Amino acid sequence: MGDNYFLVYLQGLQSRFGNIRKTKKKNIKLALAVCLLGLGLFFYALAEEKALVEKAVDSEKINLTKLDPLNRIGKGLVEKICQAPRSAVLCDGSKDEIKIGEEKKIKEMMSGHPMEKMAPYLAKENSQTASFLIAIAKKESNWGKRSPRKYGRDCYNYWGYRGGYKRTESGYSCFDSPEQAVKTVGGRIDNLIGKKIDTPAEMVVWKCGSDCNAAGGQAAANKWIADVGRYYRKLN
Repeated sequence: MGDNYFLVYLQGLQSRFGNIRKTKKKNIKLALAVCLLGLGLFFYALAEEKALVEKAVDSEKINLTKLDPLNRIGKGLVEKICQAPRSAVLCDGSKDEIKIGEEKKIKEMMSGHPMEKMAPYLAKENSQTASFLIAIAKKESNWGKRSPRKYGRDCYNYWGYRGGYKRTESGYSCFDSPEQAVKTVGGRIDNLIGKKIDTPAEMVVWKCGSDCNAAGGQAAANKWIADVGRYYRKLN
């Protein structure tokens, strides 16, 4: 009787341990399945993120120069959008290309003139300011061929600008570099444009000041307006 009871007890234990082993195997299989599922989801998400990044990179390659090739030479219909300080994201990738196109156009226009060296700095100015800088310099100095000098060196003052910086004996500013000249004179033109002096006829104050009669007469003023206007319109 006692032996039979013990045998039954042992068989019960064996059955329990067998069930535990089966349950353990099931749990291991379940854990492996969960891990595999998790890895699958991870790599799927990674692939999706990579695809989105590639799409974003492709969209960045679409810029205004490709949409409108005329932007490459500064004649595009949408170029002016990118001149705004808060231009659309579409413009961001093409601003540098537009600057390069502007610089090339300016260099070609001024080829053989001293002012040609200012092309990189003129291209950085907004289009209206750059147009006045170029048009006025053509009238005042033939783009640097007739300009003030100090101690035998070029003053880079091609606009007849009279400021307080390192004046020549005749009262013209003598700048240290082409970049300084463009920034200084460009800033002055920016101020005038800000006061709604934004056409060649109004910009004649550059020549006349407050009285054209005292600066060569009205006929000379009219000639100045016509000559500056001709080059200004070529650039706009």
